[in-house]
Amino acid sequence: MQSKDGASPYFADLPPEIVTDVCLRLPAKSVGRFRCVSNPFRSMLSNPGFVKKHLALALRKVSDSVHGKLLVPSRHLHSVDLGSIRDGSVATRVLAGVKELSSYGLEPATITWVEIIGSSNGLVSIYTEKAGNFLYNPTTGEAKRLPDSIFPNFIDVMVVTSTSKHYGFGFDSLTDDYKLLKFVPSEEGFPCLDVYSLKTNSWNRISCVPFKHIGCNPGLEINGAVHWVVKLLKGQTPKRDVVAAFDLNTQDFRFIPLPDEAEDCKCMKVATLKGRLYLVYDSIDKHEAMWVMNEYGVESSWTKIQLSMSFRSFTPLWSAKNSEEVLVQVDGKFVLYNFEFNTWKNLEFSNVTFRKMFLAHTYVESLISPNSYGNA
Repeated sequence: MQSKDGASPYFADLPPEIVTDVCLRLPAKSVGRFRCVSNPFRSMLSNPGFVKKHLALALRKVSDSVHGKLLVPSRHLHSVDLGSIRDGSVATRVLAGVKELSSYGLEPATITWVEIIGSSNGLVSIYTEKAGNFLYNPTTGEAKRLPDSIFPNFIDVMVVTSTSKHYGFGFDSLTDDYKLLKFVPSEEGFPCLDVYSLKTNSWNRISCVPFKHIGCNPGLEINGAVHWVVKLLKGQTPKRDVVAAFDLNTQDFRFIPLPDEAEDCKCMKVATLKGRLYLVYDSIDKHEAMWVMNEYGVESSWTKIQLSMSFRSFTPLWSAKNSEEVLVQVDGKFVLYNFEFNTWKNLEFSNVTFRKMFLAHTYVESLISPNSYGNA
């Protein structure tokens, strides 16, 4: 027997707080399906307060266990359950559960490649060659095509290798807003920073910044700021390369000096693992080390980590709690690296062809909608 709106009458006998509590513990995809049960369910499960509580629990699960997803770009996007990479003990494994995601409302023929700029709370910022910028929720399939900035676009030379390195993406927890950052050229010869707000669906220009060169990859969000490795203009302090951190709330830059030994590398990038900031190489030369900042913002806490493998590009992506095994992307391939024993295992994907150069990202499944968020 069903009620007039399609809901089961048995739910009417349960206190609403119990139904809500049960649904909060369900995977995001299950909650999405339950929204179709009835209008009352849709209303309850789409409520902004419910969505935020569900996200908070999902983030706790990601930090405590193997919950979470790996998002890999090629001509489309592919996701992998992070928990699946821990099964088995053979040296080379084919990962199960690779799933080609939808093309976020675009015809596949219009997409030649996809770049991931970053992810935050289940929303992923992506850039497509012909369609521009999107905010995309891989779990719900919802996407929002962002308006173009009203300010000048990139000059051609900045687009030749990679557009995404001039971007950054993150969540401003104080204003409850998601922001996309974009460096653009200026008449003065150094970049300005344009900031897109999801809440207002508009762009704002930050005054030009004294950068001579911006690092090799998109900015990375950690501790409420987006980070790049940059070279400052002459006359600026400090005089060497630094990590530039753009505070998403105050919209100000602060600078973190690099370790002394890392000064001479022409191309470095930041990464994050278990909440800590890492400095890694991304260059044509071979390297065998990286750095971790044990206390955020404290220059003296940079610690060098010597690795047992040579690489040109090394990016730590994910590690389960209390695990010495870390998923890393090394020279365009995926590896499980054990920091306790300095050993590694190669990982392989089945039925997926990647571009020669790509950046993978991790994300948590959530119900955050890029389309209704500004109205929450």
